[in-house]
Amino acid sequence: MHPQLNILTIKSRCRRPSLHLMFLFLLTNFICYGQDVYEKRQSVILEASIQQNPPKITLHWVLDTANGGYTIWRKAKEDANWTYRIDSVGPMSTSWTDSNVVKGKGYEYQVIKSLPAFPFPNGKANFGSGYIYTGIQLSATHYRGSCLLVVDSTFKQSLSFELSRLINDIEADGWQTSVIYVDRNDSVTRIKSQIHSWASNHLDSQRTLFLFGRVPLPYSGNIAPDGHNNDHKGAWPCDGYYADLNGKWTDQTVNINAPGTRIDNFPGDGKFDQSVFPSPLELQVGRVDFSNMNLFPESEEQLLRRYLNKDHAWRTGKLFFAERALIDNNLPNYLEALGQTGWKNFSTMFGISRTKELPYRQTLAKQSYLWSYGCGGGGPEGASDISNTTYFVSDSLQTAFTLLFGSYFGDWDYSNNFLRAAIASRAGLASIWGNRPNWYLHHMALGEHIGYSAQITMANTKLYYPLFYGNYIHTALMGDPTLRMHIFPPVENLKAKQVGVSLQLTWKGLSNAVGYFIYKKTSRDKAFVLQNQVPLADTIYKDPCLDSGMVSYMVKGVELKSSASGSYFNLSSGVSTSILVNHLDWILNPIIVNCTQGLYNGSISIRPESGCPPYQFLWDTGEKTAKIQGLSPGVYCVSIRDCMNCTETYCAKIDLTSNTQNLIQSESWKVFPNPATSYLNVNSPNGYQIYSVSGQLLKQSDRITLSINISDLQAGIYILKTDTRIGRFIKLD
Repeated sequence: MHPQLNILTIKSRCRRPSLHLMFLFLLTNFICYGQDVYEKRQSVILEASIQQNPPKITLHWVLDTANGGYTIWRKAKEDANWTYRIDSVGPMSTSWTDSNVVKGKGYEYQVIKSLPAFPFPNGKANFGSGYIYTGIQLSATHYRGSCLLVVDSTFKQSLSFELSRLINDIEADGWQTSVIYVDRNDSVTRIKSQIHSWASNHLDSQRTLFLFGRVPLPYSGNIAPDGHNNDHKGAWPCDGYYADLNGKWTDQTVNINAPGTRIDNFPGDGKFDQSVFPSPLELQVGRVDFSNMNLFPESEEQLLRRYLNKDHAWRTGKLFFAERALIDNNLPNYLEALGQTGWKNFSTMFGISRTKELPYRQTLAKQSYLWSYGCGGGGPEGASDISNTTYFVSDSLQTAFTLLFGSYFGDWDYSNNFLRAAIASRAGLASIWGNRPNWYLHHMALGEHIGYSAQITMANTKLYYPLFYGNYIHTALMGDPTLRMHIFPPVENLKAKQVGVSLQLTWKGLSNAVGYFIYKKTSRDKAFVLQNQVPLADTIYKDPCLDSGMVSYMVKGVELKSSASGSYFNLSSGVSTSILVNHLDWILNPIIVNCTQGLYNGSISIRPESGCPPYQFLWDTGEKTAKIQGLSPGVYCVSIRDCMNCTETYCAKIDLTSNTQNLIQSESWKVFPNPATSYLNVNSPNGYQIYSVSGQLLKQSDRITLSINISDLQAGIYILKTDTRIGRFIKLD
């Protein structure tokens, strides 16, 4: 055994690391009490049960006979501090109920236990902590935020199909997605300026960066978070640099000649000075990078393609892992309690009984676990008694999300790095160097994506305990930051067809769906717009609000998902289809009565047959009735809204005439094409006028015109009038 620094002789049940791997050092001296004693002391291992009527949330935890009592705190998810100390209970308590809750609202709890018989070596009071985000039937999340996909341009062409599919998948989960391609030799400052420009135009509360391929890698600091100060202290990889929009990053003060040139850090060398983030991170960030992974027989491109195929299979319900968790901590005797990051997160996801302590590689080779944690003496390519990069080349370990901890490989830019190998393998989707700092993933149990957990972990300075290198610049997520852990399969066989003036969607239903949500996007929309606030029970949807041109629809199923933290409405990935719609004007049955000379006795009445009653009318005169009268000569326009909030605009002209009535629909004419781009053809041998929908005259001619040049008009809806007819047309760019 070759321990680092001040490790005492280890006896009892401590497992011995492999000789070819360096042993992870201890922060301070310890006595080996037996497996897991520290993590059980310093953790409050939580799960929740819920009651709907009356609404109640009950927290449950594992009894610790050495504790001195529990204090419970509560806050809203978005709150930055624990300002509400809600209760205290005795040391023999194993549950607590909150009756002051509302169905549909989320609550985050902090449970702190005192440990008077288990002080820190410096004499300070010790305590254990646990965190859970819970609620009863939380609402579905329709819009998640903005995602910027930053892609190594090396693969722009060769992976174009898979990248296009990825963008569609991310958007189908509720993100607005943008893409930039960067050269792998670009400077990190140049790329950050592009990210900053994107972020200034996307001000959502959740904004995430997905770095794909060999996106240039920032380095920063003078750190050795794995404790190897003699041979691994210097500048570490720092993807969080891209996620910090307001912090000051310098390259002036750190001067360290670390072993090897990769983590050297000198003034002016392009590596930054900061060892902790200079300001809270505004963006979430995750990376998929398989450069220098030459132990794999596949090329870098092939590994990236395999990851994108896994990502798609997961999102569409074709990749399955059992909802349970595995923990294998081969370094159980650290006062730091290394296994607590597994126990505390996994119990909130799956429950205490479905979180098991089992051998990592041996178990995952035969059984699937959605989440796993493995810790052992580490080297760049592996962790003792867990696995290594060579094994990952051929293994198909059945785990999607994994926390791994050991020396060296937290610096993930090593060739054949163990952390990256986990997601280069046949199954893994995300991997994390899981203890320094401790990660806080408990929001994922109620539907959050992993990028959210990355952001709160990377920015954690005091909100969650323990910190253990909280806010340090090396903290990183390997994997797609938009991934969620609960997948509801998408609908199938979505079809769209126009039926008269309406459009009909049909699809194959899902067995566990409580309903379906419909989204729509026209050429005027940047993103899909939700059409129904209440889930649709049927598998048929009729849209009466049609615009001409290309229209896209998306359908998502929704299930009521329960976890060990509560319940929420979980959306499936969206399935979309597009259709070219031929707009048909509403049947309005207008009756126009022209006015006689010297009298204001003109009138216009509308009797809609299209759409659905009740109808709302708003004339440009301000009147809100189906009929207006007492009119003088002129053009009058009305906006009609039906029960589905579909709208139609109609304009009519009052002339001087001796006739008492003139039915405007009596004259036959044609206007084509509609929509139009440059020219509009009219088969009426008369002059014409073109008005905006507000009644402003834009173009006119007294000559007989069969083809009207409209190239100078902007895209929009216009009113065309000849001597005998008034109609509507749409101008497209």
